[in-house]
Amino acid sequence: MKLFRLRVNLLGLLLGVAGSVALACTLHPSVPQVSEAKSTSLGKAVSPLWIGPAFSGSWYNPSRSGEGIIVQVLDNGSVIAIWFTFPPEGSTAKQAWILAQGGVIDGGRVRFDQAFTVRGPRFGPGFDPAARVMENWGTLELNFTDCNNAQFSYAGPAQWGSGTRAIQRLTSIDELGCNGKQRLTANGARSLAGLRQRSAAWYDPAHSGEGWFVEELPNGNAVNYWFTYDENGDQAWFVGVAEQSGPRIDVAFSVRPVGTHFGDDFDPTKINRQPWGSYTLTFDDCSGGRLDYASSIEAFGSGRLLPRRLTHLAGAVCIDGEPRAPVGGSWSAGTVMPGPQSEMATAVMNGRFHVAGGFGGPRAFKRYDPAANTWTQLADMPGGRDHAVAAAVDGVIYLSGGNERGDGDQTSAGWRYVEAGDRWEVVSVLPRYIASGATTLNGSAYFGDSSGDIAQFDARLGRSRAIFGDSQGPVRDHSQLVAFMGELWMLGGRGSSGETNRVSIFDPASETWREGPAMPIARGGFAAAATPTQLIVAGGEVVVGGLLVRNDVEAIAAGQNTWTSLPALPVAVHGVGGATSGNAFYTLGGSTLPGGVRNRGEVQIYRWTP
Repeated sequence: MKLFRLRVNLLGLLLGVAGSVALACTLHPSVPQVSEAKSTSLGKAVSPLWIGPAFSGSWYNPSRSGEGIIVQVLDNGSVIAIWFTFPPEGSTAKQAWILAQGGVIDGGRVRFDQAFTVRGPRFGPGFDPAARVMENWGTLELNFTDCNNAQFSYAGPAQWGSGTRAIQRLTSIDELGCNGKQRLTANGARSLAGLRQRSAAWYDPAHSGEGWFVEELPNGNAVNYWFTYDENGDQAWFVGVAEQSGPRIDVAFSVRPVGTHFGDDFDPTKINRQPWGSYTLTFDDCSGGRLDYASSIEAFGSGRLLPRRLTHLAGAVCIDGEPRAPVGGSWSAGTVMPGPQSEMATAVMNGRFHVAGGFGGPRAFKRYDPAANTWTQLADMPGGRDHAVAAAVDGVIYLSGGNERGDGDQTSAGWRYVEAGDRWEVVSVLPRYIASGATTLNGSAYFGDSSGDIAQFDARLGRSRAIFGDSQGPVRDHSQLVAFMGELWMLGGRGSSGETNRVSIFDPASETWREGPAMPIARGGFAAAATPTQLIVAGGEVVVGGLLVRNDVEAIAAGQNTWTSLPALPVAVHGVGGATSGNAFYTLGGSTLPGGVRNRGEVQIYRWTP
């Protein structure tokens, strides 16, 4: 009965029913320098509003129940939307849908400069992708006022017109809601039950031009939209609320709404909810499966299609199997750095590792190719820095902040490295953060600061905002910031009372912090990097209350609750870079002297059998 009520209620809404060299690793001061943000006791960035993973879902205007817009915020930072609606007065078609891709996020606004309508193929076994005709339709824009409300504007061809209306959230995607993650381990990591997400757009490559938008709901059910064509090649769409059981989504009852028109001619009381039939989506894995359908409308018939994943939502993670920590591996030595460095910025771009600045080479910039085991000297940085942070976005490395080393450009907040031409360019809008790592997630760069704060940087628009720390203390000098399982993990670091083993996890969907699985050992200035399913930390130091360089190595796998010890580093180091490639974890450079500098330039490689 509960499922029946859910179907009735949701379908009704949808369908028309109502530092110094001598002391290299002393505690660094915070350098807060990002505009337009406020903090709360929860450490939540509350201003300005930036569109993130939670904005994926279905949206509608209650007075126009029966049409709506599906929004997907993708893991590359762009947005797609599909507007399910009806044709304008005078059209012979019964339904319409308008597709927009490549939406650009600008704070709380997303604009689609080009939307399309599509027609031509006929439904069923005779579907011919070559018959597809895409026609420019116009523009769409969404301006969100909060996580549940927005203004929707459009401008289409003359027969469609233009307008603006208020819309509100209709659906929230499972594990991407405004209020935080629901499926967690006892220690705060995402559990495997929350890492089987199949909310996405799907399509059969042999039927390119039609497809499904799957929205898994927090209650375990799913909404499924099918966008396709009828027997005349006109647009058609069906929708059903499905019962979900593991990798199987059963749409026992789907409907095809017809009977009204677009714009001012829209009348929800005229919508006829034609029963369409049933279909079952069975996922073989996170990438594909099969769909068996049987329509009660003769023109659509029955058959089987083979869906493949088309989109990946920001914050949504789908993992096959049960990952494990990479135990049983062994360490070997890679080619030594040409000119040892420590306390440098590290970034991975195009599968190669880049190290910039630090002690031993405050302006030096080098690239390591893990496949060839070779180093290449690149153009020097414009100015000397140590303890800077760097991340790669869209083939460009952005380097932020750090301590000035007295030579070259010391006025700029940071620079970007453009590989084509081997050159650096000033980026005056970069935040000036220090000593706490950087990473890339959902198309943005994130820079960690010794205060525990994070800066989110939109490279396309040259804009930053502050995400204030979790407020639990201590400050996070010499911590590491890593993107893992669709979230940001701030690992370890030190404050005035010493090093910490704390792990703080920031959820970009709800924009809230929570406590994660504590590392077994407190450390700062260590290496950290993630594979698609594993997070590894190695080395580091203790400088408050004692001087010690660590060789300890630990890992945690997706869905696990605790860390696992791995074989120790052959050479204990701190101020060291970390990176992964395939089934190998690399430490780059670093110092063997606690609280100071003794660079040897080792590359230490831990390899395991996947």
